[in-house]
Amino acid sequence: RAIEEYSHWFHRPRGVFIDIDHPEDMTEALLAYGYGPDEVDLIVVTDSEGILGIGDQGVGGVSIAVGKLADRVLPVVLDTGTNNLELLNDDCYLGVRHSRVRGRRYDDFIEQFVRAVGELFPHAMLHWEDFGASNAHRILSRYRAEMCTFNDDIQGTAAVVLAAVIAAVRRTGIPLRKHRFVIYGAGTAGIGIAD
Repeated sequence: RAIEEYSHWFHRPRGVFIDIDHPEDMTEALLAYGYGPDEVDLIVVTDSEGILGIGDQGVGGVSIAVGKLADRVLPVVLDTGTNNLELLNDDCYLGVRHSRVRGRRYDDFIEQFVRAVGELFPHAMLHWEDFGASNAHRILSRYRAEMCTFNDDIQGTAAVVLAAVIAAVRRTGIPLRKHRFVIYGAGTAGIGIAD
């Protein structure tokens, strides 16, 4: 509910908001949080398109990134628009008011973000959070060889499921090759588990 009604509950900014219509402000926005190059270990970034269970939530997805705040963590939302008509028709909505940008412009924006993060916070791990299935795997594959990067929905969920499977194999004594698995759904988490 806090994510779905983010614009109505908003009382002060937490996190870094970067929108696709003003990419020239990206570096300034990242530096405005007040961290220096060696003061960030983790950057939790979302474009809020694939929030598990509730889908596209525009800038409200920053609540997920902020919820993972700890010392030396920078929460970021990349506002690339939303296809959630309820949000677009809500006078209180705080995000950019157009449908999600796709294709080359989106990819260039992500590229600019990754480059800026690499320059400003060279030792930080980039943690992708709640990206839509159409972008999540592609982005992870694109940048995983260039920097320390992790997708929670793909890799984090899969690691937890794998731990449960290993525990079940140990507990039952039945070898892994004799088990059958059904993954219900082909979203970011389901595909990550299958991989």
